[in-house]
Amino acid sequence: MIIGKLFSPLNYLRIFHIEKLFFDLFLPILFTILFMTINNILPNKIPILGDKGIVSLVNGIVQILAGFYIASLAAISTASLPLLDQEMKGIPPKFLGKKSNQTITRRLFLTHLFGYLAFMSLFIYFLGGLCQIIKSNIEIFLNGTEFKSGIKNSLTFIYMFIIFNLIFSTILGLFFMIENNINKKINNT
Repeated sequence: MIIGKLFSPLNYLRIFHIEKLFFDLFLPILFTILFMTINNILPNKIPILGDKGIVSLVNGIVQILAGFYIASLAAISTASLPLLDQEMKGIPPKFLGKKSNQTITRRLFLTHLFGYLAFMSLFIYFLGGLCQIIKSNIEIFLNGTEFKSGIKNSLTFIYMFIIFNLIFSTILGLFFMIENNINKKINNT
């Protein structure tokens, strides 16, 4: 029960829609593969850890984004916009699992989305910080194994996938925040 509460922001992943898969999986995987391929081709590879590495850059940005996500979550939760409480247009998304017959409104979708983004940004920040702190231990561990390249590439793939997932999920959230229909007044005529 307690674990369920801690990880409740991940309930966003239980919302299913074919377009959502595009933002949550397809684009992050595609861009992760592109990044890793280009980085392996480059003569001077982009470092993942270190002062001028990806983790350091991402942690600087994620500090700002976490506040944005939490503020967006609060704004969506408390906004008195009638269109937020309507079912989403087109083929509405569905919950997988216990809540499978619950109607997903724009407000419900956006609160789950921004809760997920806030959770993931905090997770990425602390994961990246921890990796920066134990960088020398990671290098010692990797140098002591014959699978150094495979482990390093796997960990890089997972980290970059999470980063690209955060980027594309943010873009999806921004679309819904600026979409003309959310802020439009309802005509009662």
